[in-house]
Amino acid sequence: MAPIEWQQIVLPLVMCGILVVLAAGVPRYRFALMGLVAIVGYAILQDQVSARLCPEYFTVLHPPIPGLTDPTLLGISWGFLGGWWGGVLLGYVIGLLATLGPNPKLAPRELVRPLLLLVGALAFVTAATGVSVWHHSEMLGLTLDAGMTDLVPAERHTALFTVACYHLVAYATATVGGVVVCVWVAAERRRRGHRGAERLTNPSV
Repeated sequence: MAPIEWQQIVLPLVMCGILVVLAAGVPRYRFALMGLVAIVGYAILQDQVSARLCPEYFTVLHPPIPGLTDPTLLGISWGFLGGWWGGVLLGYVIGLLATLGPNPKLAPRELVRPLLLLVGALAFVTAATGVSVWHHSEMLGLTLDAGMTDLVPAERHTALFTVACYHLVAYATATVGGVVVCVWVAAERRRRGHRGAERLTNPSV
């Protein structure tokens, strides 16, 4: 696999830097920044485990980053590269849902707990998947295609399969969990709007 191109590293860093500047002046972009921090923070922690279980997941199944083999740096690099865009997208959509329209707006700080719950769910589902896949792979005597033998040591085939599986599950869980958070934001604003309307029509409520 061809090495990753330099612009694929520099461009995300530049865009995240721009987001930090925008978030300082525009409240809506703070939601995007929160999404970035939540998802990338989790992804880096997850990839610290992945890079130690099977570094070949990043050096063989991903475009290699020239000169980068240290597990800690691999986890940081791919945690950022793999998660930044999803975190920004999730946070920005949440920001739109939290601020547009006539219902009472939500402040960025009110999304801290939902995002922490999302990260907690990600960690739980990912860990459960990893343990289950590893156990069953060992029980069934999993071996990968012969073409992988030259690229990945045989003793890490189970680890490679496990890491690949729980990464896929993490992506799916983050997507579903992100939708759940968005639905909660819309429902919470609607609930507050109804409560405010009731207070206007019936001050004793």
